[in-house]
Amino acid sequence: MSLISRMAQMAVALLRPKDLMKIARDASGPMMAKLDKEEKMTFIKTFVEENLDKMLEGLGREDKAQLMNALLPRILKEFPLADLDILGGFSDENP
Repeated sequence: MSLISRMAQMAVALLRPKDLMKIARDASGPMMAKLDKEEKMTFIKTFVEENLDKMLEGLGREDKAQLMNALLPRILKEFPLADLDILGGFSDENP
């Protein structure tokens, strides 16, 4: 990890959640604009796979259901349901 990355990590640890969300929102647009389609898809997939467990840590089953119910309208709006392979998502190849 570079010195700048370590310094940023230390600074982020001191932020309030509201401030961290603003920085993430402000930084994600320009960063994502630099990526081509494949890089963007890989980044999003990897980010979710490597961080979702940390973000959900300490939440119970009911909490997760409540969160999913809150997120579902946005997910349904952003993803083309007719093109999704829902059953494939539950296959043995997808952990």
